[in-house]
Amino acid sequence: MKKFYLLALLFVGFQLAAQRQYLDPQYAVSYDPNVKYGTNIGVLTGTPAAEDLYMDVYYPNDDETSDRPVVLVAHTGSFLPPVINGQATGWRYDNDVVYLCQQLAARGYVAVAYEYRLGWNPVSSDQNVRTGTLLQAAYRGIQDTRACVRYMRQTADVGINPYGIDPEKIMVLGVGTGGYLALGAGTLYDFDEVTLDKFYDTNTATPYIDSLVMGNIYGDTQAAICLPNNPGYSSEISFAFNIGGACGDQSWIDGEPRESAIAGVHCTSDIFAPFSEGPVIVPTTNEFVVYVAGTRAAVQYANERGNNDVLNDLMAENDPLHDLIEAQKVDSVTLYTGQQMLLGTDNFYAFKTPFPQGSPWDWWDKPTLDAMVAGINAQLGTDYNSDEIHMSGLATNPDMSREKGIAYCDTILNLMLPRACYAMNLGCQFSGTDDIVDGSEIGLKVFPNPIVETAQISTEEDYKIESVYVYDINGRLVKAVSHLNTNNYTFERNNLSAGNYVLHLRTKEKSVVQKITIQ
Repeated sequence: MKKFYLLALLFVGFQLAAQRQYLDPQYAVSYDPNVKYGTNIGVLTGTPAAEDLYMDVYYPNDDETSDRPVVLVAHTGSFLPPVINGQATGWRYDNDVVYLCQQLAARGYVAVAYEYRLGWNPVSSDQNVRTGTLLQAAYRGIQDTRACVRYMRQTADVGINPYGIDPEKIMVLGVGTGGYLALGAGTLYDFDEVTLDKFYDTNTATPYIDSLVMGNIYGDTQAAICLPNNPGYSSEISFAFNIGGACGDQSWIDGEPRESAIAGVHCTSDIFAPFSEGPVIVPTTNEFVVYVAGTRAAVQYANERGNNDVLNDLMAENDPLHDLIEAQKVDSVTLYTGQQMLLGTDNFYAFKTPFPQGSPWDWWDKPTLDAMVAGINAQLGTDYNSDEIHMSGLATNPDMSREKGIAYCDTILNLMLPRACYAMNLGCQFSGTDDIVDGSEIGLKVFPNPIVETAQISTEEDYKIESVYVYDINGRLVKAVSHLNTNNYTFERNNLSAGNYVLHLRTKEKSVVQKITIQ
């Protein structure tokens, strides 16, 4: 018994001292650009035509795990390409997207910066056209997000699982406009939710979204302007995280088991997407489009309706922003619209920014913007002005800089990472010895040990195995299997190197740590 407790204390000790998998950066990062994940019908040119969809994949080096969690990162841009949207940002190469992907991969995630179909008519004088085409753009983006989710699951199912992912642990991180896609992918599971009264053309009394034309909400059926991509795999995600953006309607968040957990940040002075509930105003024209639930409202609904129950066990000592969030929950704020409300809610962090600053995590450099504008003008025969676009960006981000953008991104990661651990059950919850017992109390057997290729892990009938985590001698999590409900689990070595490891097994009420050896 004394030997067991020494092992348990040593385990906790190296957990606290070592770099923590999925929380602390610890790996060099590799990068696979321009990976095609699908083909679908785009409308950007005004004439529907097939276009290939690409993603850039960032993943950790020297990480032997074969069950990495996946974060799909959706860029901002108002559903139009950069420059054309009047902004310096709006594609998968945005500085904040690249930085976030690199930081996630350095922590053990597979991070995917993916593109999605763009195109709508923001300059129409008819509000029905503006609203209808924007909603259709968001719908296509949600379809593409789900196609990318299915593609990642397909890579794990067919072939060699090139990125070593766990297909059950996928989340979407949306930046700005990408936030609409994150929340849509996490909550939109009933087609009726896109045929609400506000989604009807007031002139023709017909819905803006017609599934016979645009396909179903998953984008895995054939339709006039929809090609099925990667059908046969689930489109569900475990976690949606917003950096700005909004949910199409609060009714989409109703706590169904298939819906994701939701968390995020938002700026109090965002003039384009509402902090709470309100209108979407598009930067291109500053015209009204539709009423939506901003990140603050969306997260509160998720807290109230059960989506975020999985986050309830996050302890204050494991949440870097806990004290700040608690302070915001009793802090009243007056928004630039005149609306008064409490600033905070659980699983949400508000950036109190001066008007009209709404995306302080963005940054760009003028020479790159100059080159991009020149290239687009040469290709399209247009006369976009780089100086005007730069100054327009500074109007809502006046002290824009790389240092500022990174500071905001790091704060965002402090909110997201511990919650991602809970939402995707990554093993980060373990933080003490209170529930650790000797393996004999649950009838734990590991045979054979040492392990060559596989071992059978078993427990007594009353102690169903819920999760199995394996750590190397440096305290790095190298294998994580969750959502189990069994008394017999077959452990597969896969590509783990020979050596000593610590097995951490959890049942509903008890936890066991045991040394294992792989030959």
